[in-house]
Amino acid sequence: MRLLFKSSRANALSPLSDAAIHLLINLLSLKDELTAGVSASILAKCCEIHGQQDRIQSYGGLRAIMKLLQSKLLKVQESSMECLAAMTNENKELALAVSLEPETVSTLLKLSKTGNPSVKLLACRCITNISTQPDAPEEIEKLRVHLLPIVIKLLKQLLYAQDPHVPHVLAKLLYDKQDLQNVAYDSNAVFLLTSWLSSLRGKEEEDREAKYLKEGILTAIGIISQHNEDARRSVIELDGIPTIVESLRDEDDGVRAAACLCAKSLSRSRKAIKSSLFEAKIDAPLLSLLSDPSRQVQQTASATLCNLVLSFMPMKENILAAGGVRELAALSKSPDSILRLHSTWAIKNLLYRADRVLKERVMEELTWPQLLALLNDSEPDVQVQAVTIVRNLVFGKKEDIEPVVQYQDGEVLSILERILGPQSGSSAEMKKHAVYAVSNICSGSNKHKDMIMGSMILQSILQCLRDQQSCELRVAAAWVVINLTWQDAEDEASVRSRQLRLTQMGFEAQLESMLEDSSLNVKDRVLAALRGITRGTRRGSAV
Repeated sequence: MRLLFKSSRANALSPLSDAAIHLLINLLSLKDELTAGVSASILAKCCEIHGQQDRIQSYGGLRAIMKLLQSKLLKVQESSMECLAAMTNENKELALAVSLEPETVSTLLKLSKTGNPSVKLLACRCITNISTQPDAPEEIEKLRVHLLPIVIKLLKQLLYAQDPHVPHVLAKLLYDKQDLQNVAYDSNAVFLLTSWLSSLRGKEEEDREAKYLKEGILTAIGIISQHNEDARRSVIELDGIPTIVESLRDEDDGVRAAACLCAKSLSRSRKAIKSSLFEAKIDAPLLSLLSDPSRQVQQTASATLCNLVLSFMPMKENILAAGGVRELAALSKSPDSILRLHSTWAIKNLLYRADRVLKERVMEELTWPQLLALLNDSEPDVQVQAVTIVRNLVFGKKEDIEPVVQYQDGEVLSILERILGPQSGSSAEMKKHAVYAVSNICSGSNKHKDMIMGSMILQSILQCLRDQQSCELRVAAAWVVINLTWQDAEDEASVRSRQLRLTQMGFEAQLESMLEDSSLNVKDRVLAALRGITRGTRRGSAV
C-alpha cells in the first residue's frame, strides 16, 4: 500500500475509507515499530493527496503519531515527522495541538539539529507549520528565528538533490517577517534560489514534483524581494527575470501564482520596471492572467499591474494598446472583492497625472455608471480607490473637471458630499482623498468653485479642519480654502464674495486657532489659507 501511495499514480487513488483509516491508526500502536512507521507514511499521503487530516484526527491519529515520534528508531521518527508535517500543513487546529505538547516540540528541535539533511528538513517542516500559525504561542513563534539558519544551510546542502520541500519551508518561514527576509538575503539565499531557478529553465521533465519545486523557489524569491531593493537587484543581475516571465505562462496554477508573486515584488522597483521587466515584455503575459482560471493568479496579476502602470509611460502605453483597461474594467465588476480592489487600484494608478486624452480613453472602458457603482461599493477599500479615481480625474485643467461635475447633474459631487458627511462613518483615508478631489475641483473655474460653495460639502471641510486625529486631513481641507480664495485679476469680486462667506461660516477663526498646529505641514497650509481669506492673493493649484 505504501508503494502505491508513493507511486506517480497516487493522485488517481480513491480516498481511504474511515474503516481503513481506523485500522492504520491502530497499527501505529504496534510493538513492531517498523510496521507502525509504514502506517504513518501511508497516513501522511492520505493527508497530502486527499486532505484527510481531520478524519485521521477524529480517530486519535495525531496523538498516536506524536507518541510514535518518541521511538528510538530513526526510520520510524522520519515516518512520524512525515505524517506530522502533512497533518499540520495549513491546519490551524492540529498545528496548535502539536505546539502545546512540549515533549513533541523538544524532540522536533533535537532532530532539526542532528542527523542527515533529510531528517533535519522533516523536523523543520513540522516546526515551521506550528510556528507560523497566527495565534501560535509566543515561545513557539520565536522558533522561526532558530530555524532560519538551519533552513538556509539545508538550502545549500539540498540544492543539487532538488528536494522540493526546502524552498517551500523557507518561504513559509519568511512570510510576513521582514527582519527574517533581510537575514535570508544577507545569507545569500537569493543567489542560491535564483541559481536553482535558472537551472530548471527549459527542462522538459516538468512532473508534479518539478512543478512543486519551481513553485517553492519562485515563492521564496518573491517573499525575500518583497521589501528588499538589494534582493530585487540581485534577481535582475542574476538573470532571473526571463525564467520568471516564462513561468507566468506555465500550465501549473501554483507556478503561475508564484511567478506572479515574484513579478509583484520586482514591480515595486521603478528601476526594474523601466529596464528588465519592460525589456522582458512582462505586460503581455500578465494581462493574459487577468482572465486566468485560477482566482489566486488573477488576484496577484492584477496587483502587479497596479505597480506597472503607475509612472512608466512606455509600459502604460503597452498595457493600454493591449486592451488592459478593458480587462481591468471587467474585473472591477467581479464578485471577488480583492479583484475589484486591485483592478480599481490599477485604474487609479493609470489616471495618476494623466492628460485629458488618457482620461477619456480610460473612462470609455470603465464607464461612468461603473465608476458610480465602485463609489458605492460594499467594500470600503474599493470605495477609497474609486474616490481616488475621481481625485485623479479632476486633477489638471478646467476641462478635466467639467465631465466629472456634470455627469448626471452632479451625482459624483453628491457622493463626495455623502462621504464627507458627519453620519457617513467614512475612514480618514477615504475622507482625505474625497477632500483632495474637492480641492482639485476648487482649482477650476468660478463655476466649479461656486458648485462647492453652494453645497453641504463646505461645512464638512470645516469639520475636517477641526479633525485632531489626521494631520493629512487638515492639510487637504486647508488646500480647499487656498483654492477657493485664489484670485485672478478678472474675478476679484467673486473671490471677495467667497472670502466673506468663508469668514461668516467660521473658517477664518478656525484657521487662526490652528497657527500653532503640531504639524509643520499643517501650519504652512494654514498660513497660506489665512492669507487667501484675508487678502485673496494666494494662487491655488491642483494636488
